[in-house]
This record gives sequence, structure tokens and C-alpha cells, in this order.
Amino acid sequence: VFLCFALLGEAKVKLPTLVSDGMVLQRGEPVNIWGTADPDETVSITFQKKKYKTVADAQGNWKVILPALKAGGPYTMIINDIELKDILVGDVWVCSGQSNMQMPVEGWGKVKNYQQEVAQANYPNIRLMTVSNTISLSPSQEFTAVGGGWQVCSSGTIREFSAAAYFFGREIARTQQVPVGLIC
Repeated sequence: VFLCFALLGEAKVKLPTLVSDGMVLQRGEPVNIWGTADPDETVSITFQKKKYKTVADAQGNWKVILPALKAGGPYTMIINDIELKDILVGDVWVCSGQSNMQMPVEGWGKVKNYQQEVAQANYPNIRLMTVSNTISLSPSQEFTAVGGGWQVCSSGTIREFSAAAYFFGREIARTQQVPVGLIC
């Protein structure tokens, strides 16, 4: 009986795909961290030696707004009993558009010198996320990411990533000297 009560008292926090290991948080602006838990459960976040708390609403939704952050990392974030690692703070870009945004570095369109570009794609401060194309008849709170979530930019991850987004993000990382998150 005691074990049942102990298990019932634990909040089961769930996080969206964007809030995961390897994520990039936007610098210079307040940052939303959100998820779900049991209704009325306390959710505690520890990040950069500061603690933030909130309580999940009646539907189990919760959100914490972190203050504006300076570029840097890698950091660790703890949300209740979940430890998120390798978090960077920099510039986050949503890369979307016409079919040309779909052309990968290596693939059906092949960029000029793609073998060389792929071989040299070693940018640990650039993180990539490709949202899977799906059809929905109503708005969705969640999505599936190719590869499961944020990926470090490397020869192994850049091949199927958007060439336009990659070259844009690489230039931003080089000129601004900050981590870059690319969501395609």
C-alpha cells in the first residue's frame, strides 16, 4: 500500500520534442520551457544555477519563462527528475519555404562540391532539427522530428538536411560567433 501512494505522488513530466538534449535556446529574449505533468503537480526547473517553479494547470499543462540569456554553453537543465544535457544558447531559426528549402546537401539536388561540404561539416555549435512532414486536419501541440530531435551538425547529420538552411546557419555561426539552432 505504501508503494502505491509513493508512486501516485510523483509527477510524471513530459516534454515536447523541442525541449530535449542538444537544444538551442534563443539568446537575448525570454525563453518558454513547457510540457505536461499531472494536474496541480509542481514542476521545478534548475538552469544556470537558478531554480524556477510552477504548477501544472487542471489539464496538466505547465510553462516557465526563463529570463533573457546570454549566448554560451553547453549547459545542463533539470526538470523534476529529467536531466537535459548539451544545451546551447544562441540564435534559433525556423527555416521554411518553397520546395527549394527541401533540397538536401547530398541527395536529389546535390549542391556543388557536396562531398567536400559533407566531409567538412563539423560544427558542434550548430544544431539541426528536421520536422517530419505530416498532414493534420487540426492544430497539433506536438510533432515528430527526423532522427528523434536535435542533432549536432556533422558529416553524418548534414547529408539529408536542407542545404539552404545549412549554408545560412553556417554563415550566421561564423559571423556572429554564437551557437545556432536550425529548425527545418
